[in-house]
Amino acid sequence: MANKARSDERVRSMAESIANLLAEQGLDEDALESFGTPKVTHRVVTDDAGNSKSTVTTAIQLSPKWETGPQWPIVTPGPTIRLQKPKTKPVKSTGWENALIIPDIQIGYYRKSMDSWDLEPIHDEKAIEIALAVARKYQPDQIIMVGDNLDFAEFGSFDTEPAFKQMVQPTIDRGTLLCAQFRDAAPHAKIVWIQGNHEQRLPRYQVRNFEAAHGITVGKLPEEKRANYPLFSVPVALRMDEFDITYLSGYPENRYFINSNLMVVHGDKVVSNNSTTKKYLDNERISVIYGHIHRNEVAYRTRATEDGPRTIMAASPGCLCRIDGAVPSAKSGRNDFGLPIYKGAENWQQGLAMVQYQPKGVGGEYFSYEPMWIFDGRGNFRGEEYKVN
Repeated sequence: MANKARSDERVRSMAESIANLLAEQGLDEDALESFGTPKVTHRVVTDDAGNSKSTVTTAIQLSPKWETGPQWPIVTPGPTIRLQKPKTKPVKSTGWENALIIPDIQIGYYRKSMDSWDLEPIHDEKAIEIALAVARKYQPDQIIMVGDNLDFAEFGSFDTEPAFKQMVQPTIDRGTLLCAQFRDAAPHAKIVWIQGNHEQRLPRYQVRNFEAAHGITVGKLPEEKRANYPLFSVPVALRMDEFDITYLSGYPENRYFINSNLMVVHGDKVVSNNSTTKKYLDNERISVIYGHIHRNEVAYRTRATEDGPRTIMAASPGCLCRIDGAVPSAKSGRNDFGLPIYKGAENWQQGLAMVQYQPKGVGGEYFSYEPMWIFDGRGNFRGEEYKVN
C-alpha cells in the first residue's frame, strides 16, 4: 500500500506540473489530443557554503488535436510563378542626336627659358587628340565648346610673368589649328564656341587700353550689312567663318540651348568641395552643363511641380588643359626669372562629355549625359580605350 501511495503522489505531482505548464504557456487542455511520457529530471546543486539543494524539472511532449492544422497563418513557399513574355524591348533610337561637349582647353604657352623661344604649352595636346578622336568616331551632330579655350594671360587683370609675355600670337595660331582640326574631324557637325571669361579678356583689354580700336570691323560698302564680329576679336583672329564655327559672345549671360530642357553655359560660379553643382541646381530650373571650374561634377535634383515631379541636372565635364599646375592660377609658383614652378597639382580633372538628346520640338525633348574621364593621355568611352603615346 505504501508503494501505491507513493506512485499516486508522483502521478498527482506530475499532473499538477503539467497543468501549471499549460497554464503558463496559455494552452487549453481541451485542444490537446495526447500527452507524451513525462520526463522528470532531478538535480542536486551545492552552493559555495556547501549546502545542497534539490531541483526537479518536468518535460512533456504535447500533441494538438487540430483536424486541419493550426488556426493562425503560417509561412508557406511562395506561389508558382509563370512569367509572361516581356513586352518592353530595346529598339534603336530614332530622332535622337549627339552633342560632343568640349570643356576648358586654355590654349597658351610660356618660355621654357628666358634665353630661348622654346615654348611649353599649358594646354594638354594629348587630351585634345583624344577629343578629336571621339569626334571622328561618333560624328556628332553638334560640337559645343564650353569656353576658356584660349588662356590670354597677357590680357588678364593680373601681372604677367616674363615667361608668359608675347604668347598671344602662338595662342591664336594654335587656336586656329584647333578650329581646323574639329572641322576636319566632324565635317557635318554644327560647331558652337561659347565665349568664356578668358576669351572675354581680349575685348576688355581693348576697352581699358585701346578703346579707339574696340568694336572696329572690316571695311564695308554702303549696301553691305555690318560685319558679324569686330576686327580685333577671337572669331576673326581664329578665322572661324572659314571653318563654319559659330561664336557666342556675351559672357556671362551667353548660353546655348541644346533643347528646351538642357542648356550649356561657360559659367561664373566656383564653389569648393565639389559643390558648384548645388549652386546651379539652386538657381536654375532646367538642366545645365557648365565649365569654368575645371572639375568633373554631376548632380541631380527633383522638385515638385504642377505637372508632377521634375528632375534637373547640373554637370561639369572637367577640362582639357594641364592639371599639374602649369596653368597660371592663384596657386602658381614662379622663380625670380618668372619661370613657372609646379611640383604639385590643381584639384582639376580632365574629361569631356557626350549628350544624346531629342532636338527641339521632338517628343519630350529628353537627353542622356555621358561623361568621359581622361588622364595622362588615356580615356575610356563606351567600351573603347583611347590612348595617346
